[in-house]
Amino acid sequence: MAHALGEVPLGYDPDDLLGWKFPPDYVVTPELSAALISALDREARLHMDGCTVTGFEGSRHLELSLDLEHYVIALRDPASIPALVQVICSGGSVQQALLEFGPAIIPAVVEWAQSPDAAWDDIIASLRALAAAEARWGKTMPAEARANIKEVARLHLGPPQERVVNPLEREFVLEQAITLASMLRDPDLLESLENIAENGHEALDGTKRPELEAELREYARQGSARSLWATRRQ
Repeated sequence: MAHALGEVPLGYDPDDLLGWKFPPDYVVTPELSAALISALDREARLHMDGCTVTGFEGSRHLELSLDLEHYVIALRDPASIPALVQVICSGGSVQQALLEFGPAIIPAVVEWAQSPDAAWDDIIASLRALAAAEARWGKTMPAEARANIKEVARLHLGPPQERVVNPLEREFVLEQAITLASMLRDPDLLESLENIAENGHEALDGTKRPELEAELREYARQGSARSLWATRRQ
């Protein structure tokens, strides 16, 4: 696959929102598009755990996966949504590429945020993408999409998921869930934030940072009062 990619021209345009693009005179056939999407999907399923390589010769697979991301982003093909969601933790370029497809991404991101196969950095990136979707489209999103986003926020404001193992991971997931809940301004979620502010959260059990619970309780208190989008917890 790496050799085959070398035969496909790809450039980077810093003035383009997504950056990666094919030359204007290069024709991307449906067969090539399908092959690139399938290859990224395969790499993500077989060799990536969150954004961490797994298995023998993992670094080779990480390099290939990053190359494939760039080619798939350049496709601007809605059929790539499921594959891109699986590498959503890779960074802002993948998340931005997804957001350009509009609210159609919501079902796939919601599913990944709740998947038992999602690692903690997958969850964080999915929550961040849903927060970006809420910031961009807000109440213009279909009611079902907003309801599904609410359920994701509710899930990650609850007991830590099995894949979220250590206190540091739990902190990051909880913080992003608080941010998302604060943006939705849903009464049930705001009640959960108030409860965290008053009583703390089981995700923080076992932490070696005594100040952590106080910090997150204060963050939840702020979130119950206003949207925390683009706010950095100090």
